[in-house]
Amino acid sequence: MITLTIELPEEETSFFKEFLSKIHGKIISEDRVPNKETIRAMKELKSGKGIRVGSVDELMKLV
Repeated sequence: MITLTIELPEEETSFFKEFLSKIHGKIISEDRVPNKETIRAMKELKSGKGIRVGSVDELMKLV
């Protein structure tokens, strides 16, 4: 038995999980790492920039 650590783009995850099930593999652990855009947005919000909305509907009106 061998354990591998693999990094995949989000859009390929379901394909890989399907492949694993066909070869009787399994996922032991799964970590999700935010992409650069998400990290930048989180830093912006922590520094007090950005806007506050009360609901998803309000947010979607801004997009």
